[in-house]
Amino acid sequence: MTEHKPHTIALAESLEKTLAMPFCIRPSGIMQRADLLAHAIALSEKLPEKKFAINLCQDRYLFIVAYLAVCIREQISLLPSNQAAKTIQDLQKNYPESYILSDNKADADFIITYKHLEKSTKPFPLINIDCPTSISFTSGSTGRPKAIQKTWREFQASAELALQRFKLQNQKITLVSTVPMQHMYGLETSLFWVLFSQMSLHNSRPFYPEDIRNTLNNITTQNVLISTPRHLKSCSQTQGKWSNIKFILSSTAPMDIVLAKQIEQNIQAPVFELFGSTETLSFASRHATISEQWQPYATIQLTKRQQQFVLQGGHIAKAQVLDDNFSIDKKGFFTLLGRSTDLIKIAGKRASLSDLNQQLTSISGIEDGIFFPGNNERLSALVVSQLPRQTIIQHLKQSIDEVFLPRAIYSVSAVPRNDLGKIIKTDLEQLIRTCQIVRK
Repeated sequence: MTEHKPHTIALAESLEKTLAMPFCIRPSGIMQRADLLAHAIALSEKLPEKKFAINLCQDRYLFIVAYLAVCIREQISLLPSNQAAKTIQDLQKNYPESYILSDNKADADFIITYKHLEKSTKPFPLINIDCPTSISFTSGSTGRPKAIQKTWREFQASAELALQRFKLQNQKITLVSTVPMQHMYGLETSLFWVLFSQMSLHNSRPFYPEDIRNTLNNITTQNVLISTPRHLKSCSQTQGKWSNIKFILSSTAPMDIVLAKQIEQNIQAPVFELFGSTETLSFASRHATISEQWQPYATIQLTKRQQQFVLQGGHIAKAQVLDDNFSIDKKGFFTLLGRSTDLIKIAGKRASLSDLNQQLTSISGIEDGIFFPGNNERLSALVVSQLPRQTIIQHLKQSIDEVFLPRAIYSVSAVPRNDLGKIIKTDLEQLIRTCQIVRK
């Protein structure tokens, strides 16, 4: 029997032309790509002898150094969707051969700080690109989080297709992100997009709109802002000038065209969106103010087989059945019609919960809101708003069928969302049991 050799890659050789280029911009200076690899090699020699590393680093550069070091040691990074104590405890229970790696938790098994970083002079070792590099976890928005394995080959192939789509391969620009590194969207863009291009990563993680604006305005090069619809909505409502933005990239949820226009007008930059998931990585994009259709990356095909939608090609190692419903045209461009679990049927009529939520949150005076199935198969809604019930209903009547109007509307101080704006099902169910109804 012929021995099947693993596929390996010499990362330093594949990055040879860019090793002297900036990788990460920090307040104290610039880290070159060569610095990154040297730091990762040195750190890899100090890691515990275990199979899994729970990477909780908040600093972007330290996260990436740790991620590569874990890869060099042929361990697997575990990337939880949040850092709640119960989430970490469950991970440790499910992966007993794991250790916690952090830059800010005193009780972590291994602490990484800039003071402890050292540079190795050893060559960067070969990486087996078909072994799992990390395991990410879905947000739990539809129930229990799922563990999703990804290989280096998948990450690199997806990054190269995305960079080709946005013509970023040879752009010497700076990427600024509000998205945590542990989320697949943040991991793809902040690590692999930057690593396989000539872009630089800004090490900040600005949260408030003014912090984001000041960060962008203080960078001399052109920037790409990586964020989410909720974050960008807040940014577009601030006063002040935004500058040096080549374009804005949004993901985690499709953006309403009204919001997209508002962002482009107020921030003075085009807004592009990524379509993807933890399971698939990103695989399509669109410019919402130009077209509601999504264009798959080169070599990616979305097709309908019987009653299922199947994704294949490109970085998709094995054809995947998607839970969404689409309309696909002759060019292969597609329109999202809603998730299979998102569609509801009342009195013989169908609607998408996502569409209903967009209609709700587009009402002036509602900061946030969500529909949910109530009693007797009718819908109810949560709102963060001071508007009376009658005003909300009057607005909704203009855009949705009466059978989908909420029978009860509950006022809450906040809708339970994670860092990316996704709703956590268990937290939502707990909130619904305690909230107060809105009166006329």
